[in-house]
Amino acid sequence: MALSPGTMTLPGPVGVCPDLRQETFELPAQPFSVTDARDRVFERLLQWGFTPEACHTARLVVSELFTNAVLHTDSDRIGCLLYVADNQIRVEVRDQGSYASTPVLCFPRADEERGRGLQLIESLTQAWGVESAGLGLGHIVWAVIRP
Repeated sequence: MALSPGTMTLPGPVGVCPDLRQETFELPAQPFSVTDARDRVFERLLQWGFTPEACHTARLVVSELFTNAVLHTDSDRIGCLLYVADNQIRVEVRDQGSYASTPVLCFPRADEERGRGLQLIESLTQAWGVESAGLGLGHIVWAVIRP
């Protein structure tokens, strides 16, 4: 898999945890980046030996989180951190949004076409949450998948 310009892969930390695997990348905050992000995560988890089912789940989670960051923030770039420790997959998506509100789980009416992404995240993951990246620096939306 070829890396897009402006992305980097980091080796796992040495001496921290023997089964820790980690990768980070950054992509433009554009709709075409969603496909790149989900494919990178899927391929990396396959390389790390996860089942196709776990890889598909992670791909769907990344797709939803990246899509939310593209659609609902004023970011130029979106970052993703993928790491595995203790057989848990953690995905973090960081935006640069300068907005004050945070992503929240909502329950749209049956006739509404959007607004179910975080419900999907809730159903697919062991846990998820939102953290501030710092005042005016956007948010980190994370999810934990236990295969």
